Amino acid sequence: MRYGGKARARAGAAAMAIVFGTGEPGTASAQEQPPSATPVQSAPSPDDTPPPSEVTVTGKRIPGSAIGAVAPVAVLDAQALEAMGATSLSDLLKKMKALTGSSSGGEPVMLLNGRRIAGFADIQALPYEAMEKVEVLPEQEAARFGYPPTVRVLNFITKKKFRAVTVNMLPGLATDGGGQTNMAEVTSARIDGPRRLTFSASHFRQNPVLQSQRAITPDPDVLYATTGNVTGVNGAALDPRLDALAGRTVTMAGVPIDPAARGVLGAYANSPAGITDLGPYRTLQQRTDTIHAEVGLASPLTKSVSGALTLSMDATRNKGLNGLAPALLRVPGGLGVFPFADDTLLYRYLPDSVLHQRSTSMTLHAGGTLTGNIRRWSWAVTGNYDRLVARNTSETGVPLGGLQDAIAAGGDPMAAIDPATATLRTRNRSRAASDTIGIKATANGPVFRLPAGEAQLTVTTDYSRIDSSATTNLALVAGGAAAAPIEGVGRTIRGASVNAAVPLASAREGSLSFLGELQLSALAGVSQVSDFGRLSTSNLGLNWTPFRPLQLNASINVDQTAPAVTQLVAPVLTTPNTPFFDYVTGRSTLVTTIFGGNPDLAPEKRRITTLGLSVQPIKDKEIRLGVDYVDTRIDNQAASLGGATQAFQRVFPDLFVRDALGQLTSVDLRPVNLAFERERKLRMSVNFSGPLGKVPPPPAPPAPGAAPAAAKTTPPPRPPKRPPYLWVSATTNYRLEDRLTLRTGGPVLDLLDGATLNGTGGRPRWDVDLNANLSYGPTSLGLYGRIQGPTRIRSDIAASDLRFSGRNWLVVYTSVDVHKLVDKAWTDKMRINLTVENLLNDRINVTDRNGNIPNRFQPAFIDPIGRSIRLGVRKLF
Repeated sequence: MRYGGKARARAGAAAMAIVFGTGEPGTASAQEQPPSATPVQSAPSPDDTPPPSEVTVTGKRIPGSAIGAVAPVAVLDAQALEAMGATSLSDLLKKMKALTGSSSGGEPVMLLNGRRIAGFADIQALPYEAMEKVEVLPEQEAARFGYPPTVRVLNFITKKKFRAVTVNMLPGLATDGGGQTNMAEVTSARIDGPRRLTFSASHFRQNPVLQSQRAITPDPDVLYATTGNVTGVNGAALDPRLDALAGRTVTMAGVPIDPAARGVLGAYANSPAGITDLGPYRTLQQRTDTIHAEVGLASPLTKSVSGALTLSMDATRNKGLNGLAPALLRVPGGLGVFPFADDTLLYRYLPDSVLHQRSTSMTLHAGGTLTGNIRRWSWAVTGNYDRLVARNTSETGVPLGGLQDAIAAGGDPMAAIDPATATLRTRNRSRAASDTIGIKATANGPVFRLPAGEAQLTVTTDYSRIDSSATTNLALVAGGAAAAPIEGVGRTIRGASVNAAVPLASAREGSLSFLGELQLSALAGVSQVSDFGRLSTSNLGLNWTPFRPLQLNASINVDQTAPAVTQLVAPVLTTPNTPFFDYVTGRSTLVTTIFGGNPDLAPEKRRITTLGLSVQPIKDKEIRLGVDYVDTRIDNQAASLGGATQAFQRVFPDLFVRDALGQLTSVDLRPVNLAFERERKLRMSVNFSGPLGKVPPPPAPPAPGAAPAAAKTTPPPRPPKRPPYLWVSATTNYRLEDRLTLRTGGPVLDLLDGATLNGTGGRPRWDVDLNANLSYGPTSLGLYGRIQGPTRIRSDIAASDLRFSGRNWLVVYTSVDVHKLVDKAWTDKMRINLTVENLLNDRINVTDRNGNIPNRFQPAFIDPIGRSIRLGVRKLF
């Protein structure tokens, strides 16, 4: 996953009089002058001797820092990063989820030493040991660097000098069986002031989990079986004579296992329905192989201009099983094979006809950055080129024409299919390719001075071109006509934005001192998007610090965005034998699901209003508390309807296909536009990091006048023992309202009380993202995860009135510095990492009003992996 701006631009864009960029004027040379290895007012790095705790340096900005007028969410120094026991920057971001998640749900964007980069790919090969600090800035600060003001900003500050080759081996297993993982990675990183060189190569494998490896009961409501089930046509009775024998209306019966009994009418009077366990032939978790390779280079080009280039490749292959091939056959009546007078329908699985699915993707990426300064203005230009090719092949069945013809001529419907036909498969094939080229330029600097300080301006402009094509051999029926395949979409985006930050009052500057610090920010942006016209973005924010420990902020953000090209032209993929719950009938069933793009999607509009309060109660201590009120309205939201509820089927009847018996057979999960959704919530956060106890002073220097020879022969004193270091972060969302309207003028669905969007529960009233870590001596022990409350989907049908339990998804991790336990040369910079994911093996439990568990919502269907354990070794050379 890449983080950061995704705007792209074509080569050969017109030259600009001023090359735009971002950055704080005070950090104009941050890239060229990396930070010192000893941070100001922070715990010491693991490799350095800690400074005396009573010494404080003030009045000087740390090189590479991006902190402005708005207080940061958190600042993590080198010791805090080490305590988290991360194996890579990607792993570090997972453990920082409680800090980096924004109120809008967007992923954070990245800076390096206070400057924009092309994306997360530019820095992901750097080990966390190369970082001096990580600053987490709130959403209000994103616009200052040319990003949307709805996401948080991570600023990675590197050490001045760093050099290491990192080898990481991380195998794992699932305690319930299957799903073994193995990851091997080699990275090389070198930092020498503003110069940087990185290389990374890795392979990850996730082994499959078969349905038979989990405690899953076959669905008794599925009509298909290897032994066969027979029904009347259009739900009619099989035969009036059979009704008389059974004393009831018989619409479905299992085909007798004894071939001699299949022609006897009485054998069907009490014949139980056949049930087949597809467990050995269906994967809950596909086998996945991922290969990644990248190289990155950064260097000054002139005295005031630096450049960076990153090239990367990602290749992924997935392989899975989709059960046995189904066969729905019409058996003529009166032929003597079956004893029924009228035509019947035979539902059977063809033995040994396992269906396979395979998908591959290849992504090539090139990203470049230029940064520099023009007097007090800083600028940056970022460019990207991405090439993506994805292929999917899904087997959907076996050709049945010959078998149906034989049955019509009087053949045995239960006869084995001929060997030549048994090896054939009907396949859904699709291919998608996209090329994206783009450039974005930003500039930041002061424009004029007011009594309260300098007004800052950030200007951005961008251009991108995306060409995407998709082909499929699947003809989808929509509204009674075959939908034409999507050949391709080309999109051009031209955009520009201006963000101004104006100080209104400042006690530091002696302007309206009684108000403290007061700053107004405003952003206006516009994009011209082909096929969608002009889309606008605006943001108005106010930040007020009446006195130093307390900061208040308010903002209103309105953003129009076109749907992603992948949402329009993603290749169509069908997957048969997918467990699905039908809320209309209250039964689980196996359906064919359809995924892919929808070319008819409209642009989405979001309006986010935020009122926030943050407090740093103890000066110079990394303790921060925050509360935000967030009001979000989304118009024309693009979403996939994951549940066959009555509300969804009334509004989108074409997405749900049923047979003559009313049984759900196919579900279209491609995205559609929903009228609007409104969510109001409180977001509360607490962050703390620091030593538990007094930091000891460094060893005393040699006495004045001491003989140099004596100093050389005297062994250096042992470094002082550092106290335990604690890092805690927790973010709680409490939703006051979350209502969804599918169509304008239609009913309002309460996602907090009875309604659903994804079909697997409503929205929890509350959830908590947390991370806590304690490090002492050679060992670091931590816990992170998410805890969420229960939800409910209401229905008048008892079997569809479902309660979903809460979930405690917790991950325990520990990291041990081997060198501190075994003082050998080969253990230097070696760590052993142990991670237990889903510590409690907790899965969401689902019950209906009668206390029964719907077949589709068996716990292993919801979470196939369960608890997993990974034990790895990581060493720096």
